[in-house]
Amino acid sequence: MPIRIPVVSMDGAPLMPSTPAKVRKLLRGGAAKGNYNKLGMFYIQMSTPVGTVTQPLKMTVDYGAKYDGYAVGGKKEVCMKGMAKMPERVAKKMDERRRLRRVRRYRLWRRKKRFDNRKRQEGWIAPSQNAKVEFRNKIVTELARMYPITIENGVEDIAFDHYTQRWGKHFSTAEIGKTRFYRMMEQLAPLVKFKGWQTARLRKQYAIAKTSKKNAVTPESHANDAVAMLCGLFGSLPAHKDAVFWYWQRPELARRPLHRQHHQKGHIRPRFGGTTNGGYLRKGDYVEAEKAGKKYRGWVCGLPTQKTKLIGVMDVFGTRIGQFAISKVRILCRNTGIMWMMSTANSFPTFRKGTPSPN
Repeated sequence: MPIRIPVVSMDGAPLMPSTPAKVRKLLRGGAAKGNYNKLGMFYIQMSTPVGTVTQPLKMTVDYGAKYDGYAVGGKKEVCMKGMAKMPERVAKKMDERRRLRRVRRYRLWRRKKRFDNRKRQEGWIAPSQNAKVEFRNKIVTELARMYPITIENGVEDIAFDHYTQRWGKHFSTAEIGKTRFYRMMEQLAPLVKFKGWQTARLRKQYAIAKTSKKNAVTPESHANDAVAMLCGLFGSLPAHKDAVFWYWQRPELARRPLHRQHHQKGHIRPRFGGTTNGGYLRKGDYVEAEKAGKKYRGWVCGLPTQKTKLIGVMDVFGTRIGQFAISKVRILCRNTGIMWMMSTANSFPTFRKGTPSPN
């Protein structure tokens, strides 16, 4: 099964994905132009009017606490598979911000609160869950813009017994986030919910591979569960082993507080963090850097300071690749709030967490 490239019409409506050979002909003939979406996926937009008749494509999501699996395909083949790592340490960052705010208020002017502004409004959701919901919504929305998903969607419904587990009282925030995500999915197409045992049965019925390592960045960890749900929606096994596999993760950047938490040399608290320092590059930008005749691609994680004039670049997992001179760094894409990596079937075995990003 060849790789499928998304195609959209002149007005941005998603059409059926095409093969690379046909896409190259359209680009050379001037009938289409290439572009990239916020997920790093390459697609073409038609420059001439074309038909809008499409085949039924469906999207399934393997909903998880730390990792999600995604699959988009039809009855005969899967167009793409994906895996996303959910944002982490949100609650810890909120506690740290609260502590710094209280210490600063006492140290500077010792002002008491003017009114009780900590009352939760209706529809409140925990910041940790809200970050996950927004991240999922961004991925699903971008996929819906690339593929004509209008028939049916599937999602694995996670259930929890709050009555038998005493510690389950804190799980209600996760239930709120799950409900919000389901409502967003229902706006795209009718939603079909699968239980965990149903997904496992479909995976066993169609002999779809599965690994027990949840953090393994391979289709067998979470994406194949989404493929199993596609089998349940269509009632058959589409070709999926050669489908392109994507990995997405949100860049964890240090936001700018007023200063560092501890005094530096000279009893001074310098400014710390932030995504820009007035220059052209910003943290989270996708760039291509060169050093010693070798090119690297990654995301900006460090900007020039008084101590160093170099640009720090990290891979999709947040591990710094190295530091490069500004003249050796070329921007490819502005910060979209998502880091990505694409892999084909031949490179799945080396596509693991902690490995350097391929060019």
